Amino acid sequence: MEGIYFDNNATTRVDEAVVEAMLPYFTEQFGNPSSMHSFGNKVGLAIKKARMQVQELLGAEHDSEIIFTSCGTESDSTAIISALKAQPERKGDHHHHRRASGHSYLVYASGKGRLQGASAQG
Repeated sequence: MEGIYFDNNATTRVDEAVVEAMLPYFTEQFGNPSSMHSFGNKVGLAIKKARMQVQELLGAEHDSEIIFTSCGTESDSTAIISALKAQPERKGDHHHHRRASGHSYLVYASGKGRLQGASAQG
């Protein structure tokens, strides 16, 4: 009997259409998008196009409204720190919970929030 994967919070199977779209960038067009050479420039243009597609899909007016992160932990910590910075007038009024078993960077983000006037419980 084949097992059933239930940990989709950690990682999820990549849709076949996404694999097909990304395959050239894993095998043929793998230049550094920050480079000045043509290999990197080509990849950089593809990334710009993909970001514009996401912007259109989400209905964002400006590309600066969307932040791309490399993982869930970075996304979580960005959201925590951004929320704390967005409402400095509520200094000392923020309550968020963290678990001792939480990812170390989220514990750091919580601590950073405390330094900015938030309290962490948990």
